[in-house]
Amino acid sequence: MLKQLSKNNYFLLLLILLIFIFGSYISLSRGSNLTDGDSHSILLSFLNMLDFQTYTPSRGAYGHLIPEMLLGSIAYLFGVPLSNLVCFVFFFSSIYVLFITFFKKNIFNFFLFLLLLCSNFYLFFENTNTIDYPIALFFFSCGLFYLKKENFILASIFFALTICSRANFCIFIYPLILLYFIHNKIFFIKFRSLLLIFSLTTFIGLIFFIPVFYTNNFTLNFLNIPFITNSDTPGWYGGPAFELSALIPRFIFKIYKLVGSYSIFLIIAIFVFNIKNLINLKSINQKLIWAMIVINLSFYIFMPTKLTIINPFIIFLYILLFTHYKKNIIYIIIILNFSSWFVSYDFLNIKYKNDDICEAREALSASFQFKVRPGDYINYINHPSFAICYSQTFGHRTNNFLDNRPLRLPN
Repeated sequence: MLKQLSKNNYFLLLLILLIFIFGSYISLSRGSNLTDGDSHSILLSFLNMLDFQTYTPSRGAYGHLIPEMLLGSIAYLFGVPLSNLVCFVFFFSSIYVLFITFFKKNIFNFFLFLLLLCSNFYLFFENTNTIDYPIALFFFSCGLFYLKKENFILASIFFALTICSRANFCIFIYPLILLYFIHNKIFFIKFRSLLLIFSLTTFIGLIFFIPVFYTNNFTLNFLNIPFITNSDTPGWYGGPAFELSALIPRFIFKIYKLVGSYSIFLIIAIFVFNIKNLINLKSINQKLIWAMIVINLSFYIFMPTKLTIINPFIIFLYILLFTHYKKNIIYIIIILNFSSWFVSYDFLNIKYKNDDICEAREALSASFQFKVRPGDYINYINHPSFAICYSQTFGHRTNNFLDNRPLRLPN
């Protein structure tokens, strides 16, 4: 990319750097104000290993060793702000890898693509947390890049690291590999390569889950998934009752929230008037994009909880729009996204069981009522810190956690 730089392009490079600096500032300044409860579990998994030589998976019954050990050690040595920054660097890097996977290298197009993704408040801010999703997204992006280059060994390694960082990404990996081989008509010609990438991805991935199997007596009981294990509880995804009447309204509302309160109307219009062009599945890129969108949404409808789970959906939706539409449409989406940072609206008056910021917000009822409200960024600035909610779980490290200091203690 740097070879294409001219004097005029240095201004674009400066803008890209400013986006990175702003994301880095948010990551560092938010410190222990982590908005995802799993963030604290990731750190505690490493600390428990250090203090008690016992592996406690960050996700209750299962965990992800790479983020747990990487982010936990960084927070231990340098503090939570730096572990936040590392996650943002992974997120930022994944955007670049996805760009060169689907588009030709061009400094202006990369800047616009980067701005499009970073203009989405939830996509941008959630990935400044200490969390495993941006790490998994980076490894997945690299795996996809090398898959399209037909470097199946490197693709296998990166896909395996993806699963080790976030297990649910396996629902994307295996179908996309199969789709690539079928589309390029190499299913039979390179069948050995297909077996290699499947087996190597699975083998390396399972190695990192040995501690999880060990803590569960080498059974699959830790999955706790309805229809697969004997559990009939919704606890495996932390959502409402496993009933469509409870799941679908949450699903629709979460999609609306993530896409954006303003840009969602433009995107709906785009799909209504250009559906034939958008669903053209002649190219491998188009098939990969739609596979990601459909699989992610199909999975999410049964677990409509955290917005980070559908990060792949919104990212690949933007890739789809960036592929098909002229720059003026992209500009409008970016403007609409940024507008919701400062001024937004609600069309539902939702009554919650409690207003405690440290408790899960359980909706009791909702009625239609339109009102203008401060935007998402304004709410973020004015919202009390979540640091106090989980600080006590750090025991003798509580003060270090609250003060954004390294979690290690003096000897």
